[in-house]
Amino acid sequence: MIHLLRTRSRDPETVKYLRSSSCGYIAGIPMVCCPQDASINDLNSNEGLEERAKKHKDSSENSDVGKLNGPKCGISNVTNYRVVGGVPAKLNEIPFIAILGYKNARNPNTPKWLCGGSLISNKHILTAAHCVYNRQDLYVVRLGDLNLFDDNDGAFPEDINIVSSKIHEDYSPTKFTNDIAILTLEKEPKNPNIWPVCIPNKEPFKSNTFVKYNAMVAGWGALYFNGPSSAALQLAQIPVVEQDKCKNAFAEKAIIDDNIICAGRADGKQDACQGDSGGPLFWGTIDGEVIRFYQIGVVSYGFRCAEVGYPGVYTRVTNFVDWIENNVS
Repeated sequence: MIHLLRTRSRDPETVKYLRSSSCGYIAGIPMVCCPQDASINDLNSNEGLEERAKKHKDSSENSDVGKLNGPKCGISNVTNYRVVGGVPAKLNEIPFIAILGYKNARNPNTPKWLCGGSLISNKHILTAAHCVYNRQDLYVVRLGDLNLFDDNDGAFPEDINIVSSKIHEDYSPTKFTNDIAILTLEKEPKNPNIWPVCIPNKEPFKSNTFVKYNAMVAGWGALYFNGPSSAALQLAQIPVVEQDKCKNAFAEKAIIDDNIICAGRADGKQDACQGDSGGPLFWGTIDGEVIRFYQIGVVSYGFRCAEVGYPGVYTRVTNFVDWIENNVS
């Protein structure tokens, strides 16, 4: 393509081909669609990623998505991904994002939104164990929202009751180890813009450490330590850091074992914060003609929020794939 750009950039047919080969952006990097046939003439009718993603979505609308990793899992409605840091997400940008609602004594008709989560099957939410442990007041999950307090944001959220919860058997409420849980919903969401994230249960993802990859974290948590929660869904891009660096940072504060994945910028400018607990750390990859997101972490804890020298701590999803599969039924 670079050769075509240099030698035939004024040829209308070439320009049309190059434009049709664009697959949007991930973290500001332009992505190129791989054609079925390398002939430029055969590629003149290529559609952009948005049209292809729509066809992909429509073609799988009536298919049985199964327990995990159905044909639509992890696909986003938004095709131009930005390098971001604590900015409001776009409408339908994160179709699997969830927020957990707890009973509110002051206002029984309005839940307290305290933790995050992610849809991993038609009726299951992945979240942190500490969001569920000893919380008899947890009762509802909201899916498909953008701004929690704006009914005119274009979103069509659904509040679905929780019928059961499963906390990891080895979860420690004092050490925050094995900080993972699954919620079962009363029914499936009906909003066509809601579907699950992918779980990295196969190679090459299952054994990937994702170190030095840029991942994303999203939620309605506080924008700074001890600050108020955000009404608008926030999205931030953060790098996965080496395990040794994370162990050194938390040497006297926490247990960092192989079930943990750490992520965050060294300068402390992006991180998860209070209220983001249980939310997803996810990573995007090109899958054919679409961008597909896999959840690689669950927000567990950190030192304050975006503190310099302290990455965020996440439960490593790849180490709990078997447990997840055994508890999604």
